[in-house]
This record gives sequence, structure tokens and C-alpha cells, in this order.
Amino acid sequence: MLRVGLLLVGAITLVSSNEELLSKTAAVDLVAPQSVLGKPLINQAAVINYINQKQSLWKAGKNFDDDVSEDYLKRLASARLPEEPLPMLKTDKSVTDDYPEQFDARNKWTKCPSISHIYDQGNCGSCWAVSVASVITDRTCIASDGKFTSPISAQEIMSCCTKCGYGCEGGWPDKAFKFYQKHGVSTGGDYESKEGCIPYEIEPCSHHVDGRYRNCKSYNTTATPVCRTKCSNSHYKVPRKRDRHFGDGAWTCCRHGAKYQLFEFGPITAAFTTYEDFYTYKSGIYYHVWGKKMGYHIVRLLGWGKENGQEYWLAANSWNDEWGDKGTFKIRANVDECNFEEFFSLTFPKDKKQKILQ
Repeated sequence: MLRVGLLLVGAITLVSSNEELLSKTAAVDLVAPQSVLGKPLINQAAVINYINQKQSLWKAGKNFDDDVSEDYLKRLASARLPEEPLPMLKTDKSVTDDYPEQFDARNKWTKCPSISHIYDQGNCGSCWAVSVASVITDRTCIASDGKFTSPISAQEIMSCCTKCGYGCEGGWPDKAFKFYQKHGVSTGGDYESKEGCIPYEIEPCSHHVDGRYRNCKSYNTTATPVCRTKCSNSHYKVPRKRDRHFGDGAWTCCRHGAKYQLFEFGPITAAFTTYEDFYTYKSGIYYHVWGKKMGYHIVRLLGWGKENGQEYWLAANSWNDEWGDKGTFKIRANVDECNFEEFFSLTFPKDKKQKILQ
């Protein structure tokens, strides 16, 4: 009898570490909270409790007020997916075999402070423009070996590229990269930063509870600023027509290619499906547990890693550093979590494309 008992104990320990993490309370019959039409966070405490009891890969917590509107949350993640496939950069899987298990672009290119910067799109659905501009900024700095550190203007992309989207109501990152290639983009830093030709004109705000900025709800929705034909920063002395930076194509890649691009040339963008539970993310490796689809979001991909046997992607959000893990989050890798591995996009600074591995 003792022998049988020991065998049973041994069998239980054979459960994989991933299954333990994903089903920590498999024996408990948890009841998922119900979404309330128009008010996804009305039962937020119950949602957070449900997520944290159901699994242990990531921690949920209160990021937004209970009475935040569904329209507001959808606006923060209002990107559009490509209407036509971008050219694919082919990368031999063997190229990535020797890469480290953990990689963070912030640690490799220390001469480029923009890689560590967390942006704030404010009360505006401009994730698509902010993420594209930040990737261009990072890749331009890296290509110059840290000699060019000026930020590229998300404001100009959002307001001047009418074919890219609808400003604060969402847009296409692939079209933004093509705009950078054909028309060039000026420099421009954060709100009231006095950096570059056309700084971001939308005020940072606390999307979250007890933030250090003005509450986003205090000024309702934000209209898309007008397209500037001259530099809006009076402190910047370079004329706009001489302050244009151009790209070399708009591309996509597979997940193996994403590692290659990240390791060799710097951050890229990633688009993914957002669900209600993503807004409650605090730390750990995110995967969809609860809630309905809210839209699509664009973020800047910084690296990858592995924790407790689970591989993940590391990304920077654009809801300021009060959200999530100081503005960043991890998401399960190699399982196409929330379609995260389907819509990578990137570009190169002009004349740097010859470095691409075809």
C-alpha cells in the first residue's frame, strides 16, 4: 500500500511546469466574471481575483478606474492590421540558434537612450504612430552607432500622413513606415520637451489609478492636432525642409526573423489582439485568460527571454511607465499568443537595407 502511495506521488510530480503555472487551481471550479456591456471594468475586483486565482504566469491588478468607458479603452488600442501583406524578410532559423536565451535591446545599445524610453500616447488612439516613430528613432540611432539620438516625430506621422489612418482614431503601422520611406519624417520629442522640429502635442495623462499626471478622463477625448507645415518648436533652429529623415522600405518577418532583426538591428513593431484582461496586467508573462476582444494594439518589441520554462517576448507599451511593469510587459512566445507573432513590421534607415540577410 505504501508503495502504491509513493508511485502516485511520483506521478503527480511529473506534471509539466507550464501546466502547473497555467492551471494552478485546476481543482477549484472558478466562475468567470461576466462582462457588462459598455462597462468592461465595472466588476474589476472580481476580474482581478479570478485571473490571479486561475493561473500564476502573470499578475493582474487595478490599472484603471472602475468607471472607465469601454470606448476609452478601445481607443487606446485602436490600430489597424495591414490591408495587404508586407514583403517578408526571409531568415534561416539556424541564424538564430546561437542567440542567447535572454535578450534585451536596452542592454545592448546603451548609446541610444531612446530604447529605454517609455512613451505616452495620451488620451489618443495613436499607438500606431508612436510605436512606428519610436522604432525608427531606435534603429536610426543604432545604425549611427549612437551618433544620432534625436527622436523622430510621432506627431508628424499621426497628423500629416492622411493615408496612414485617422490620427487619434487609429491607423496602420505598415503605411506609416511607407510614409517614412516616401516623404521622410522630421524630428520631434515628447510633449513640451522642446526636442526636435515637431514635438508631440498631446499631454501625457494618467490612464491609471493614482498617477502623477492629470487624469485622462479630465479632458475627455482628444482631437487629432493639425499637420504642421513648419516646425512647431520655436527653440529648434533647423528648418523643417532640412530636417527630414527617410527610410528604406516596410517589411514583415516571422518569429525567427524577429529575433534576428531585434538582435542585429534593433526594435521592431508588433501588432496583437487585445482583450479586456490585458488592461489589468501588472507583471509576469501575459496570456489571455478572461474577457472579450477590444481591438488591436501596436507596441515596440524589445527582446525575449524565458522564465520557469516559459518563453516570452518583451515589449514596451505606450501608456507611460505607470502601466504594467514600468511601462513594459511580457507575453507568451512561440504559441502566437493573441496573434502576437503574425504582424511584426519594421524598416531601415535609408541606405542601410544592404545589411539585410535575404
